[in-house]
Formats: sequence, structure tokens, C-alpha cells
Amino acid sequence: MIETIILIIAAFLTSMLSAIIGMGGGVTLLGIMAVIIPEGYMVVALHGVIQLVSNVTRSVVYRTHLHRPIFNQFVMGVIPGLILAVIIILGLMKWVDVHSASEIKIDFLKPLIGIYILWFLLLRKKGKPVAENAFLWMGGLSGLVTVFIGASGPLIAPFFINKEITKENVISTKAACQAVGHLGKMPIFIFLFDVNYLSEWTILLPLVFAVYFGTKLGKRMLGKLPEATFKLIFKIVLALIAVRLILFGFIQ
Repeated sequence: MIETIILIIAAFLTSMLSAIIGMGGGVTLLGIMAVIIPEGYMVVALHGVIQLVSNVTRSVVYRTHLHRPIFNQFVMGVIPGLILAVIIILGLMKWVDVHSASEIKIDFLKPLIGIYILWFLLLRKKGKPVAENAFLWMGGLSGLVTVFIGASGPLIAPFFINKEITKENVISTKAACQAVGHLGKMPIFIFLFDVNYLSEWTILLPLVFAVYFGTKLGKRMLGKLPEATFKLIFKIVLALIAVRLILFGFIQ
């Protein structure tokens, strides 16, 4: 019972965080769920449903700010990325001779993503424009990564920094992009990991309501946040997430 209450509070607060600065909530919630839920694949599977609701809610709330060219590019990339994830999982299942992908554990991607983020923020040549087709490639990589580590938000977030778009554009478009990935990986967990989402409704339902109301409250707070302050907080939180991914990956 206490674990459920902790998850509800965490889902509410982290969704509010994501609604205010566009990121941070998903990774934070993933870490909290990993402490409470023992099976790693179930953490990623359940976290995907919760984040799907959170991202769809943000997309709807900020629907008039969606940057369609970025979103369209991302969708074109995420589908082959998810297909590649399926191919890799099937290959690993055959290689280690298991009947369910739930018996496979892959964590090495987390520190690599953290290192990539720090490179993008600190070492990448300043002022260098983001390529026009960058979100196509990020969509493909995100589709692959979201299946194995659960939260692909930090992977695509740096590319929004160099775009001349508003804070509302960032939150709306990034949420819509991530929602596609979370939705696409659900069939993968159903058929390859034997996850029964309906049997987990007692956990998922209260968390879904929590992220909905957290997002609504976060939107109200965003309106009071200056654009320059938003970008600064966005970069700081992104850097902290990168450090956490690196440390978490090497400590495990």
C-alpha cells in the first residue's frame, strides 16, 4: 500500500515537472519505479503506459503549439527504430536461448546516452546548427532506445535547445514525439515480454490520474516562467540527468 502511495505522489510531481520544463519527469519516475518494482522489464513496460498518458496529456494541453515538421520527421524515424528493436530482441532471445525477452537485461545504453548529452551540451561546437533531418535520425534512435531503457526524452532533448522555437513548442512537440515511441513499444512488451497490462490496472489507473492532474497544474506554472529562465533550467536539468545516467549505469 505504501509503495502505491509513493508511486502516485511521484507520478503527480514528475508529470508536473515535465509540464513545466518539458523533461526530467520521465527519467525521475523511472528511477523511483525501479526501486519499488523488482523486475526491470516490468518497470519499463508500466512506465511506458504512464508516460504515454503524461505525454498525450501534454500534447493535448499544448496542442496549438505543436511543431509539425519536427513531429513528422520524428514519426518517420521512430517506426523503423521500433522494428529494429524487435529484430535485436528476437536475435538476443535466440542467442541466449530463452522463451521470453523478460529474461534479458540490457543496461549499458544508459551511461552512453549520458555521455552523449554532456558532449552535446559542453563539447559540441557552439552555434553549429542542427541538421534539417536531425529529428528523423533521432526518431529512429529513440524508437530503439525507448524499448531498452524506458526513457528516451534526454536523448532527443538537446536538439530542441538549438531550435528557434518557444518553450510551449518544445513541451508540446517533445511530448508528442515521445508519446509515439511509448505507444509503439506496448505491442513489443505484450508479445515478446509476455506483459499483461490489464492485470496491472490496480497500479496503472491511479498513476494515470496522477499524471493527468500533475500536467494540468504544471501548465499553469509554465505560463509564469520567462523564456530565458526556461532554457536555462532546461539545460541544467538535462545535464543533471546525464550525470545520473552515467553514474547509474556504472554503479549497477
